[in-house]
Amino acid sequence: MSYLAFLSFIVATGLYWLMGPGGPLHSIDFLSVFRAQIGEDEEGPSTRSALVLVVAPSVAFALLYVLVEGAFGGAAMLLLGTAALFFAFGREDFPTLSERFLARARAGDNEGAALVIESAGGDSTAEDADDFGDLAASFFSLMAMQRWFGPVVYFLLLGPVGAVAYRLAHLTQETKTPLNDSLLRILEWLPSRLLVLSFSVFGDFDKIVEHLTGKGMTLEVDTGDFLEDATDAACTLQAEAPVHERLAAVFHLLDRCFLLWLGAVALLVLI
Repeated sequence: MSYLAFLSFIVATGLYWLMGPGGPLHSIDFLSVFRAQIGEDEEGPSTRSALVLVVAPSVAFALLYVLVEGAFGGAAMLLLGTAALFFAFGREDFPTLSERFLARARAGDNEGAALVIESAGGDSTAEDADDFGDLAASFFSLMAMQRWFGPVVYFLLLGPVGAVAYRLAHLTQETKTPLNDSLLRILEWLPSRLLVLSFSVFGDFDKIVEHLTGKGMTLEVDTGDFLEDATDAACTLQAEAPVHERLAAVFHLLDRCFLLWLGAVALLVLI
């Protein structure tokens, strides 16, 4: 990993956590020209829709990156790399949403906490408080993975194009022609497993590794369910703990994993 790539990573992460999503990268619909190629009668997953909504814009960005790199050299990573990663973090403001959720849950307003989840496009339907805690843990751990850990993994492996392609794949889920569930699970397999592996540093190591080597080795398990079980293994709480205590522990775990990854990436650069 180059120093400019690391600098792009730090700048994009800092902007997201300090300012939240916003600006033209998240407010202008750059993808309308590609979505216009999908007919109104087209519904459901298809190879054509994946090519139009994910592959084509990724190739267009790759060509733009090559042109800018040819003109400005390494500065392309700092300019387009930062923009690509910031775009890949998505429109949802995870830090603000988590704070709003905890504020309502601490006040005993689980209905208000459920509305926070619904405002971000999640399903808050639960039978009781314990079930709602499971649902919230799954929702926020999955959001953290999709909004930061996933983009960073693909940025490190494939550069800015990898981060952009990862976000584009998730954006198709908001259309009538989403990616096939199995394809999305394949895309999320590596970042979700690496995230859970980092849980082992802070939680019950044996229990988490057992979970990772069991459910983690298959593509059949839903990513949200996989992360929910992993947070249960990592966050040791008393039985029937209140929703706000359980989610506070989950957020604390995710924050520590975030710092761990920052340190790991910095170490990669030094090596």
